[in-house]
Amino acid sequence: MNDMLMKLREQWKDLVYRTKVQFAKMFKRPLPKDPKAASTESGDTYEISLVPAVKTQLIRAQKIRNRVFFACIVISCAALGVVLVLFSIKSGQDIAMSNQDKRLESLSEKINSYSELDSLITIQNQLDRHGEIIDNRQIISRAFGALGVMLPQGGDLVKLSELRVNLDTDLITMEGQTDAKVAPLIDYRVLEAFKKSVGLTKYDYGRYVDADGKEIPTQCVKESDAEGNAFRDGDSYYAWWDLTTPGCEGAKVGEFTNENGSSSAGDKELYHFSEKAEVETAIVQVEVEQETTTSDNGEENGSTKNDNTENNVEGIVGFEESLQDGLQQNTGETEVTKVTIDKEIPARVKIWRTPRFNEWYKEEKISLDGSIRDVEHFESVCFKYNGVENTTNDGKTSVHWSSENDCYLAKDGLTITSSANGRDDSDNLVLRFTATTNYAEDFFAYANKHMMAIGPVGQNVTDSFVQISNMFAKEAQACEEDDLECLGNTENSGDGNDDKKTDTGTGANTNKKEGE
Repeated sequence: MNDMLMKLREQWKDLVYRTKVQFAKMFKRPLPKDPKAASTESGDTYEISLVPAVKTQLIRAQKIRNRVFFACIVISCAALGVVLVLFSIKSGQDIAMSNQDKRLESLSEKINSYSELDSLITIQNQLDRHGEIIDNRQIISRAFGALGVMLPQGGDLVKLSELRVNLDTDLITMEGQTDAKVAPLIDYRVLEAFKKSVGLTKYDYGRYVDADGKEIPTQCVKESDAEGNAFRDGDSYYAWWDLTTPGCEGAKVGEFTNENGSSSAGDKELYHFSEKAEVETAIVQVEVEQETTTSDNGEENGSTKNDNTENNVEGIVGFEESLQDGLQQNTGETEVTKVTIDKEIPARVKIWRTPRFNEWYKEEKISLDGSIRDVEHFESVCFKYNGVENTTNDGKTSVHWSSENDCYLAKDGLTITSSANGRDDSDNLVLRFTATTNYAEDFFAYANKHMMAIGPVGQNVTDSFVQISNMFAKEAQACEEDDLECLGNTENSGDGNDDKKTDTGTGANTNKKEGE
C-alpha cells in the first residue's frame, strides 16, 4: 500500500514537473529542476533498472498520459475562458438592453406628457388630418375664371402682363394696359369700367344632388363646354350628370328596388333621377344568350334566353330585362349561342342649376321658401330663393320668384395704385396701370365644389376650364423721353402730361380726349 502511495506521489510530482516545463517553454522561461535528478545528486535514492524494456514502455506510457492530461487541462481552461467571455457578453447585453428599456420608458412618459403630441408626431398627424389638408387646398386657376367675367366683353381691351395671387393675405396684384376701341376713345374710361366690374363680380358654389337629396360625386358632373362656358338655356343654367362613369350610375325613381327598399346595380348603390328628368340615351353593344331549338321537322326557332349585360356595360341600368318574349317551345334539340346586339341605354341626365320655378312649384317640388325636393337639382350656398303668391283680378294665383346672392368676389372693389401713358408691343398708345384687390377666401377653397364666377353683365365661367390666351399681353412700355406723341397724347389717353405715375389709391388719371 505504501509502495502504491509512493508511486502515485512520484507520478504526481512528475506530472507537476512536466507541466512546469511546458509552461516554461511556452513563456520562454528557465526550465525548473528535475526532482529526480536532484534526489539522485543528493545520494538519497538509487534506482537499478532490472527490466529496461518494460521500464522504457512504462516511461513512454507515462509521457503519453501526461500529455493527454495536459491537453485536457488546456482545453478545459480554454473552454472555461470562452464560457466566461460569452457570459460577460450576455450579461453586458442584458444590462444595456435594460438601460435602453428604462430610457425608452422615460422618453415615452416625457413625450406622452406633451399636450401637442399629435402635432409633434408628424406622419401620424398628417395621416389623421389627410382629409382636412386636402380640403384646405386652394385652386389658384379659378383666378382665370374670375378674370374671364371681369374683363370687358365688347371692343374695348384690357390686357394683363402680370398677375400675382397671395394666398396668405388674400390679395391679387395685377399689372396691365387698357386700350379704348369704342367711342369715346378714352383709355381711362375702359380702366374705370374694369374697376367697377371687379366690385360687382359675384360667385356661387354648392353641390349637385339626386332626387333623393344624395350628393352626386363631382367627377360625375360636367358643367361647361370645352371653352369653359357654362351650359345655359336662356337665363337658366344646367349641368350634365354622366351615368356611364363608374360610380355615377343612376336609375329612375322606383326602378330596380330590392326587398330592403334600396336600389343597386350589382354591388353598387344607385343614384335616382325623377320621372320627368331630361335623359339622353346612347347605343351600346351587349352580348345576349340566344336559344336555337330544332324541331322534329327540321325547322329552327330562336329565342333569347337572358340578357347578360352586367359585364359589358358596367353600372348601366334602366333598360328592359329581356329583348323579346320566349317563342313557342318545340320538341327537339336546343342550342345556346351568344349574339351581340345594339341596345339603347340612358347616358346622361340634365340637372338644372337654376331652379325651374313655375314648373316645379306646380309639381310641388319647390316651396315658397326656396326648399327643393324629389327632383335632381343644385343646392347653392350663395343663392337664396323666395316666392310670393299674387292673386290677379280674375282670381288666378301666380307666384313671383326672386333670388339673392351676397357672395361678392372682391367686395372692396379694385384699387388702382398707378396709371400712366405707354405703348404696347404693337406700338399703339395705351394706358398702363397697376391695381390690387382683396378676394373672398371661399372662392379659391378646394372644398367648395362647382364654383362659378358671375360677372356684372351676366357672363358666367365655371372652375372647370377657361381660355386665358386672350387675357394676357406683353407688358406695355413707358413713354420714352423723345416720344412726344406718347407724352402729349390727346387723342387716346393723354393731354400732354409726362410719363408720371399717380398714386392716389383710386386710380385717378385725368388723361382724357379733348372736349371730354
